[in-house]
Amino acid sequence: MMDSPGLDFRRMIEEASRRLNELVPPDVSTHLLRAQKELVLALTAMIEHGGQGSAPAPRGSRGRATSRSGSRSGARTRRPRPVTVD
Repeated sequence: MMDSPGLDFRRMIEEASRRLNELVPPDVSTHLLRAQKELVLALTAMIEHGGQGSAPAPRGSRGRATSRSGSRSGARTRRPRPVTVD
């Protein structure tokens, strides 16, 4: 990326951030930061849960996936590990 000699992107971002902080009240900013933290936590939990990997679905004689629920009654349900929050 080529920077123009007259543009200082870092200074522009700092100025935009300063002006945005003037417009957004502190309680709203706190709410948005908490919401962002919850979103990151949810994404982390989804990644950890999905990253555990599961065995592929068993195949029937015609190559179709068969139901797992009817094959093992009383089997334990798979649950994700708890994620700690600071």
